[in-house]
Amino acid sequence: MLHSTLQDGSTFFSDEGTGLACYLARQGYDVYVGDLRGKGKSWPQVNASSAFGSHQAINEDIPAMAHKIKMLRGDIPQIWVGHGWGSVLMTSYYARYGNSLCSVARMAHFAARRKIQSANSAKAFFIDFLGRKFGKLLIAINGYIPAKKMRLGASNESRAHYQDYLTWSSTDQWVDAEDGFSYGEAIRQQQLPPSFYFAASSDKAYGDPDDVREFMKELGPHDGRLMVLSRRGGNARDYNHLNMVRHKDCDTDHFPLLLAWLQQA
Repeated sequence: MLHSTLQDGSTFFSDEGTGLACYLARQGYDVYVGDLRGKGKSWPQVNASSAFGSHQAINEDIPAMAHKIKMLRGDIPQIWVGHGWGSVLMTSYYARYGNSLCSVARMAHFAARRKIQSANSAKAFFIDFLGRKFGKLLIAINGYIPAKKMRLGASNESRAHYQDYLTWSSTDQWVDAEDGFSYGEAIRQQQLPPSFYFAASSDKAYGDPDDVREFMKELGPHDGRLMVLSRRGGNARDYNHLNMVRHKDCDTDHFPLLLAWLQQA
């Protein structure tokens, strides 16, 4: 499982036993939750000297995680789960390497989007003002995003990684800032595994269902399905960007649908 920007692995679990990681573990799955470098329990924490971005996450961190799981569990198919920007990094890795390191049987994505496709008031505040203008100011002052101290997220973010996030969120080009590799072109040359996309109708800023749908299309033809969660649509509640993967109601709401889909593999 891979977390999003300004977050860490705790996105997927809590000390009380709620969250997707805990749910799948109770169903008998071996669950591994990653912290990208400088996040969560990784050390040292992101700071002004952190000179790494998405290139390192895609080409070093994710391969290291996949390799470690392979060492622990052997050469068996893996199921990859991403939340928010974590899904963008995961699919970027897959665009570049496919199944060369390990076999990915299925992917599940929660609030996954790359480019912001449409405008609304929530995006104007959280993305344009808070994320872009205020974020750049914090980087200019601190050399990184001190998200924990500012209560903007669970983990700090490096200058390079945050700049990649802003660039990829606003342009058609899905290209590596360091070596020019085109993930957008490469992903369409790969055969993606069956993929399940979840979006919350009330998540209007970070994981707008329209943006999630466009991300799904951007990945090219594949066996993908999208579920938009909402009380009006029959769900237990109107979930937000984070609690769609860790609210206690998820265990009896949409998590069983994900489980049934995983068991079809």
